[in-house]
Amino acid sequence: MSAWFSAAEAPPAEASPAAALDEAALLLRSFTRDTATLGARAPLPKLDGFVFVLFIAAQLALNWALRLIIARPLANFLLATPKRPTRALRRMVVKFSQACLELLVYGSFAVIGAIIVPLQPWFWPSKHWWIDFDKGGHEVMRDDLRCYYLLYGARYVAGFVNVLLEPKRKDFVEMLLHHAVTVAVVGISYLYGWNRVGCVVMLLLDPADVPLHLAKMFKYVSDARESRDKKLAQRCTFCADRVFELFALVFLVTRIAMYPYVCWSAHVEATRYFPKGLPEWTCVALLWTLYGLQCYWFYLIIKVAVRMLATGRAEDVRSDDEDDDPKDQ
Repeated sequence: MSAWFSAAEAPPAEASPAAALDEAALLLRSFTRDTATLGARAPLPKLDGFVFVLFIAAQLALNWALRLIIARPLANFLLATPKRPTRALRRMVVKFSQACLELLVYGSFAVIGAIIVPLQPWFWPSKHWWIDFDKGGHEVMRDDLRCYYLLYGARYVAGFVNVLLEPKRKDFVEMLLHHAVTVAVVGISYLYGWNRVGCVVMLLLDPADVPLHLAKMFKYVSDARESRDKKLAQRCTFCADRVFELFALVFLVTRIAMYPYVCWSAHVEATRYFPKGLPEWTCVALLWTLYGLQCYWFYLIIKVAVRMLATGRAEDVRSDDEDDDPKDQ
């Protein structure tokens, strides 16, 4: 038996769609099993590729199911959508549904990451991300961590599709680039054993999106109800502004302050323990690219904050150019 597999688990059968179904079921069950009973192995590109495709298809289906079963009905209820809504209100329902869906997805992954990643023996200090990398073994991942990794990459592929389908924002190109770079980081780090730093990146990127999308939902309710229930609209505006402030704080801490340490560690600290090749330098370049995007979005956050101080309410500067006034015909 290969040393890449735990003593408690035999290597998987030859890669095939049927084997991928069994492997996907095994990985998903790992979230509910005792960690002492979990297996661990290195990547098997063909088998894991099948599993990855299954996870992409499952998340696309789940996204649309959540949209139809939860997000859209909640949007119609909270926005008090009439039987014959205006064009602008229909678009607001779509945007509320998207924000609700993103809240559910990002929130779920933030919780999963917070449960799984900090419990790994190499989590801290950061030198353990790199020590003995050149001797092998870093590519071995426990089942729950491997499942989290593959699901995360699949989520961003599904997210890439959603960005293409949802109402276009002014940072449409940046969002596509962000999703493409994230998928590339996940793929390269998974195959070449940089999964430790990859998991830390995943852990840092998700939390800020939860209050962001919650703030959007409050804002859409406020805009939709402003002409019909001013008190409710004012309460929602207040909540949107406070949640936006929380989002800005979390974004600043996790993505602007903590994330560049990860980039530094991959760029500088890792070099103390092994020489880098093309895959490693590619990961470093992609990590810094992601940081550049975070800085761009933080610039947009500052613009929103300045506008909020001037007008008394937060407005999303990334919104599309069309008028979103729900009173429009």
